[in-house]
Amino acid sequence: MPSRSVLSTCRITLPKDLVAALAHDSTTLPDWQLSDGLLSPETAAHYRQALTGLPHLAAFTWTCDRLLNAPDGEGFAVLELAELLDAADTEEAGLRAVTALVSLIATPLRAFDRWPLWKPLGTNLAIDPMRATGSGYNPMHIDVVNSTWPPDYSALLCVRPDPRGQGHSLVSQVRRAVDRLSYADAELLTHPKYVDGAFFELTGVGEEWKPFPILDGLPPSEGFVRFTAKMLADADPADPYIKAARALERELVVGQRRFLLGRGDMLIVNQHLSCHGREALGTGQEDVPEDERRLLLQVFLRGQEHAAAKGGAA
Repeated sequence: MPSRSVLSTCRITLPKDLVAALAHDSTTLPDWQLSDGLLSPETAAHYRQALTGLPHLAAFTWTCDRLLNAPDGEGFAVLELAELLDAADTEEAGLRAVTALVSLIATPLRAFDRWPLWKPLGTNLAIDPMRATGSGYNPMHIDVVNSTWPPDYSALLCVRPDPRGQGHSLVSQVRRAVDRLSYADAELLTHPKYVDGAFFELTGVGEEWKPFPILDGLPPSEGFVRFTAKMLADADPADPYIKAARALERELVVGQRRFLLGRGDMLIVNQHLSCHGREALGTGQEDVPEDERRLLLQVFLRGQEHAAAKGGAA
């Protein structure tokens, strides 16, 4: 269990005058336009211009960069945005303000063509509980794991927490977990022996990689630890490659951070450095009306240095 100080230092509370300024400007922010799945350069430029000069903005972006990208850091941050959402005139204006704010950290990316930029993750009791919109344990993973170019960041905005008070978020620094593995296990993870999920109707994440290695041999600023415990559920436990992946999963669980997201909390995870997951929601979900169950909005982010890279679109 992480210390209170570790989690508190990864939370970012916006100063009240910055909240007021963002809420005031949210009514004039344009709706986002996309280009090849990414927030268009024109929209990004408009957002930067609108936010230029707002109080504390430089400190905000510096803190986000330190928490998310420091090689020896945790690789995640939680933005406390409830006051901003409450101060905006409408839900749409509030979400535009949040989009403009996070676009200063990295470029918003709609990876899944069939969904809007902000993908709703509700609670569906009729599907596999392990899935993102299920009600069960969602084990450690990175998103779009089976691509040549996963999103640099995955961000989850809590619209409604679980009314049963459960569904804790999980984050674990995957590079440290890899460092704790034996040489033999780490070597096995470099082989393209792993398969997970389908790959279709995706933009801006490269091509399908099937099978893929968990360790791609690239430095953390460029590469990923392509891990998802979901792919292990039905795998042969005697397979040495599966045993090595299970060893990594155990190390991720040892180092995981556990916390609840409240309304307006936004978890941002650097997928080059960390995996994330979710504990099961509280019992009795069938007694909770569907429109009162846990609801998150997910957006992916592409690092500013990678957003203009060529050849990334599928």
